[in-house]
Amino acid sequence: MPWRPRQGRKGPSDAQAARHTPKPGKTAEGVDAKASKHHLYDVAKRLDIGGRSTMTKDQLVDAIKKANRKATAKSR
Repeated sequence: MPWRPRQGRKGPSDAQAARHTPKPGKTAEGVDAKASKHHLYDVAKRLDIGGRSTMTKDQLVDAIKKANRKATAKSR
């Protein structure tokens, strides 16, 4: 399938990818940090992250990143 521009809203890495030479910097490690808190809560629920109901949006993003890192390390 040939490349086509994305339809709809922009993703979390679009701003960094738009630069010709992306600057090293802080990323959300694949987590859509701009997503709604409800969406992040649902992702955390699928990942079985404890304490998610009392977390802020930023805490949910951090917990999802941590769970992703743990899963990646385990698969190596």
